[in-house]
Amino acid sequence: MGAALLHSGRALKWLAASFSVTLVLCAASLGGAPAAHAAGATVSVTFDDGWASQYDNALPVLEKYGVPATMYVLPGSINTPDYMSQAQIQAFAGRGDEIASHTVTHPDLTNLSAAQLENELAQSKATLQQMFGPSAAVDFASPYGAYNPTTTAAVHKHYATQRNTDDGFNAQPGFNPYNILVQNVDSSTSTATVQRWINTAKASNTWLVLVYHEVGASVGQDIYHTGTAVLDSHMAAVKNSGLPMVTVRQGASAQTSPNAAPPASTAALQQ
Repeated sequence: MGAALLHSGRALKWLAASFSVTLVLCAASLGGAPAAHAAGATVSVTFDDGWASQYDNALPVLEKYGVPATMYVLPGSINTPDYMSQAQIQAFAGRGDEIASHTVTHPDLTNLSAAQLENELAQSKATLQQMFGPSAAVDFASPYGAYNPTTTAAVHKHYATQRNTDDGFNAQPGFNPYNILVQNVDSSTSTATVQRWINTAKASNTWLVLVYHEVGASVGQDIYHTGTAVLDSHMAAVKNSGLPMVTVRQGASAQTSPNAAPPASTAALQQ
């Protein structure tokens, strides 16, 4: 089983009403096929859970530095207190960020029945695609980083990749799209640490995936939060690294496509 992130227990509400709003994604969204990116030293910035603080505090920082993001959200928490609304998540999608799945209610997948597991995976995908279009919910992150062969096989039926919380850097030789390796960011992660991870990715010609949760004050009351000023410093390091900044969809595609074209410019995100 992969290393589990220790979130404090927090109940997530499944929306009683069905989602019927169909949004038209703007031209800068992920509505089309992602641009090809070459494998090698690259970096992805990801956020889990869909906290409202990601919109309030992280989005302005991402826009400041032109950093694309992959948002692993929980449709069961959308439009509920402390979590983003559909419109707020759409603001990320509208700038070209990837909207990915994190299940409906954030359970430990290894503790579910077969029927419960199928519902968490299939319903999350269906709801996110209804809300944000067919480019949403192509990729998946396992809650708490918990997985086993049974859950991974179920994920494989619905998603192109699985991002867990196992520490590491992703190299093209032997790349496993159903165990994307990451560096987990918590309240103690310094800019020097992020810079060290960047240097390692450069030296080893690998794909670095950073995992963030809350930004600003911690509603979840655990270590998985990052101060807004600290995030600003982290993103400055990412931007100044010179590494191509990619979504998880782009990064995973590059790992499995050795002849992909060089990364496209992220200048559009800096407008």
